[in-house]
Amino acid sequence: MMTSRPSPRLIGSVLALTAALGAYCYAQPGRRLESAPDRSLITVIRVKPEMLSEWLELQRKAVVPALKKAGLTSRIVYTSPAFGTAFEYMIVQPMKKFGDFDLAESRAEALGSVVDAALAERLRKCVISTSSFLSTALPDLSNPPENSNPPVIQFLRLRIAPGKMEEYQALYKTEVVPALKKANANVIVASRRLGTDGYDLTFETALTKFADLDAPPALFRALGPQGVANLTAKLNDLAIVMENTILVREGDLSF
Repeated sequence: MMTSRPSPRLIGSVLALTAALGAYCYAQPGRRLESAPDRSLITVIRVKPEMLSEWLELQRKAVVPALKKAGLTSRIVYTSPAFGTAFEYMIVQPMKKFGDFDLAESRAEALGSVVDAALAERLRKCVISTSSFLSTALPDLSNPPENSNPPVIQFLRLRIAPGKMEEYQALYKTEVVPALKKANANVIVASRRLGTDGYDLTFETALTKFADLDAPPALFRALGPQGVANLTAKLNDLAIVMENTILVREGDLSF
């Protein structure tokens, strides 16, 4: 019996799942907007190629010590050496409270920056662009790993169709999460909020090494090809892939 082939748009939805498929996700902490420990501030920085060495040196020797001295407890920095945008860095920091942005010193700490004007100017000269947004994790859609600080993550961002967020999340919760648990795959899903249009979900799959990507995807192990095809059909027109990359943690920029 012949079976229909999924459309490219539909495959995008499944890729988001199958990215979560292969290993497990690193969580961007958070559930409710009101709960400070549940939120992260994500900052994406594009560095000028010719200024990369200077920017990295400033980060290691000045920014990281300054942030630690200011009392920042966690800062994870990822970059994409392959399968992504070169010279781009993603900084993940826990978000405490919105009030931190009312004072210059607290705002600098919250943004992972520095108060020192001369140092800030040197950093700016190294950068093409900077953007930041609030990320809030969705525990009902997640199966968190024990290791919340993996060396490599597969990062995937989905754009949910307008008016379909509730439907997508309900489907993911009832059919995808049980399958991932059955396959012992740990996945954490987060939503992008302030600083974005609010239509994106992110899926971060934690890896110990690139070779982990060679393993069969978790959903295929749990559901088999036909089960994945059936699930894919239900996701048609609900979401498309906006970004699918591999990020590597920069240990000397993280703490």
